[in-house]
Amino acid sequence: MGKMKELFMKGQEQFIDMSDAEYQDWLNLQESATQEDKESQYDAWWSSLTDEQKQQLYEEQESYEKERMEREMDIEDRMDIEDEMNHDLSFGK
Repeated sequence: MGKMKELFMKGQEQFIDMSDAEYQDWLNLQESATQEDKESQYDAWWSSLTDEQKQQLYEEQESYEKERMEREMDIEDRMDIEDEMNHDLSFGK
C-alpha cells in the first residue's frame, strides 16, 4: 500500500470511534490551526512590503471602495427611477 493511502486509512480509523461532539472538536482544532497559519502568512507578507508598497495598496483599496460606493448609489438611483416609472404607469389604471 502506498504511503498516502496508509495515511488516509489511518486517518479514517481515527474517526470511527469518535462521537459527533469529538469530531466537531477535532474539526474546530483543524480550522483554528489553519486560521493561525493564514494569519502568520499574512503577517509575514505584510512585513515584507516596503512603505511605498503599503501606501500603494492603501490607495488602491480606497479607490476601489469609492468606485464600489458610486456603483451602489447608481444602482439605487436607477431602482428609484424604475419604481417611480412603475408607480406612474400603474396610477392610471
